[in-house]
Amino acid sequence: RAHRRGRAGGPPHMGRGGRRLKASAPPASDGEQDLVGPAVEEALLPVARWEEEQEIHKLQKRIRSYFVKAAKGLEWDAKPWMELVEEYAEKVYSSVFQGLNDRPWIMHADFLMVLDAGVKETFPPEVLQGIPGHLFEKAVLNANDRAFEEQRYSPMLWETIGQVVQGPKIKKKAYDAWEAGRKDAAGAAGVPGNPMENFLQAWVGGTIGRLAADSGGMPDCIVTPDEAVELFHRLIDAGALPIPLTSAHGAPPRGWRAVDEAVYGAYEQAGSQWTGKRKRRNKAGSRGVGKEDGGDGGLGKTGGSDGAGAQGACGKSAFGEGCGKGAFGDGTGRGALGGGCGKGACSNGVG
Repeated sequence: RAHRRGRAGGPPHMGRGGRRLKASAPPASDGEQDLVGPAVEEALLPVARWEEEQEIHKLQKRIRSYFVKAAKGLEWDAKPWMELVEEYAEKVYSSVFQGLNDRPWIMHADFLMVLDAGVKETFPPEVLQGIPGHLFEKAVLNANDRAFEEQRYSPMLWETIGQVVQGPKIKKKAYDAWEAGRKDAAGAAGVPGNPMENFLQAWVGGTIGRLAADSGGMPDCIVTPDEAVELFHRLIDAGALPIPLTSAHGAPPRGWRAVDEAVYGAYEQAGSQWTGKRKRRNKAGSRGVGKEDGGDGGLGKTGGSDGAGAQGACGKSAFGEGCGKGAFGDGTGRGALGGGCGKGACSNGVG
């Protein structure tokens, strides 16, 4: 997929194949002129070889309906025009990916010009009146890239999370955190420095920050640092970095070391006391002491007061030498809890 913002040294706001949005003020449409139809027809030309000839005409009508219907329900009088363009793009690509996710060419199709035509055709003239052409062009391009990337990333994220973490509640919390983190990173573009590393830092920081917020400052109760490292590596290997970023700067090396440093640093900043592969501590007292090889969950000490864990899974929490996915009470699970959990737990058991 070509880099929509133009290759290094090229003009900005460039569409796929060197096509550029016209830097002119959006025309006032009377709502009857069909701008979307011709744009859809052109957008499907590069992918037509994957479809039967009779299917192309059906697809054109179907895709046109996505771009026309997406404008319904937008609050024209309540939101700024840029926000309306963003919301419109989000609704468009949600429909496109839901309706065409079985098409092998969906990742190669470029609907930038269709989105541009859709805004011009479906938005009321008064909403777009007086907008400078270069601002309109930039807003449509940014909305298109963001919405496309989010929809492309979503199924990839869910599949990868299922490969690393277990349990429906944990998966949901992990999904929300990794989704929010990537959105934050996408909105942080333009920061001085290395664009690839800047995106990674923002992505990791936003993700672990969300995990910490959802766990009362204990992100490893949801996903451990080692699991988070694996998740980020798997996602990057699967192509989760934004296409415009990798098109301009190339893909990072496999096993990118910056990932490990960013993740462990983010957990430390969140106050994590994880004692897994990265760092091993042996502290008694307020953090408790546990056996690395497991054992019964049972009784734990937190600053001198005893607390017994309830029956059932803790999720992912325990502090001491052996911290893993164990349980309070029955002591089952991977990594177990040994003699106890120092700082407490998630879900059902508290030590």
